[in-house]
Amino acid sequence: MGIKARALIAAVFLVGALGTGLYVHKKAGMQRDAGQASERESGFSVADMGSTGAGPDRLVLDDMAFTTGDPAAGEAQGDLGRDPLPDPSCAGEVTLVALPGALLDVSIKAPCHAGERITLHHGGMIVTETLDALGFFSGPLPALADPAVVIVDFAAGQDLMTFAEVRGLDTVDRVLLQWQGEAGLELHALEFGAAYGALGHVWTGMSPGQGAGEVLALGDVAQPEPMLAQVYSIPHDVVRAAAGPVEISVEAEILPSNCARTVAAELLERRAGRLVSRTVTLEMPDCSAVGDFLVLNNLVESLKIAVN
Repeated sequence: MGIKARALIAAVFLVGALGTGLYVHKKAGMQRDAGQASERESGFSVADMGSTGAGPDRLVLDDMAFTTGDPAAGEAQGDLGRDPLPDPSCAGEVTLVALPGALLDVSIKAPCHAGERITLHHGGMIVTETLDALGFFSGPLPALADPAVVIVDFAAGQDLMTFAEVRGLDTVDRVLLQWQGEAGLELHALEFGAAYGALGHVWTGMSPGQGAGEVLALGDVAQPEPMLAQVYSIPHDVVRAAAGPVEISVEAEILPSNCARTVAAELLERRAGRLVSRTVTLEMPDCSAVGDFLVLNNLVESLKIAVN
């Protein structure tokens, strides 16, 4: 029967929608020209919601195994009504190592699941990754809660769970954007009055050291319909001491795969000890606009305003 885990995602505080600015502009390659921005009508709504509820990665987790604890304790309760125990030689394990800046290093060892798709769950964040040919995975995960609980969901069951204390969670502000599939979404931060493309414009395509914060991309884009995320993190003290705010925006590239369709995503924000969530639904323009970018402003209250 396994252990049901129907409500393991952390509860969030829901907030009302902010006034949202939306415009569309052309882009050649990775260069943006804000001066070429042109207005385009598009349907856009923000709804308060704990999760998007979309996609195969949001299934109930069964057959969960804890990576810590006394196995004898479970045997003492008897096996009446339980499914047969899995082959001990196939038992996997997951470990977390706390890193500075409220980051976690996730390491997974599951030789019997070599090459398989896995889903990592933590604090409302859900990302799809892949085990290598030997059944290993290792990578960073920005923490959203302390202690941090991480669940590893295997497609064939026998899920794993572990937890760790987090170092410095209250010292960082964090904004997360997550979605499923090829949605063409990007998270951008303009720090302290920075211009687009200049020093202080922080996104996944920036050069190292270009900003006080950073955006970390998570998830394996090679998997079919993966759950993906981008997470912007910046030290709280830097925001407090700065002369200007950090403005957060979301860009949506109009692609053949998303044009004339509805794109759904979720925004998670953690600051001042609170985690808030909202869903974003965007009606993409028709396919004649492929190659253009929608720029969504005012989805997130500026970090400076929040500090004040």
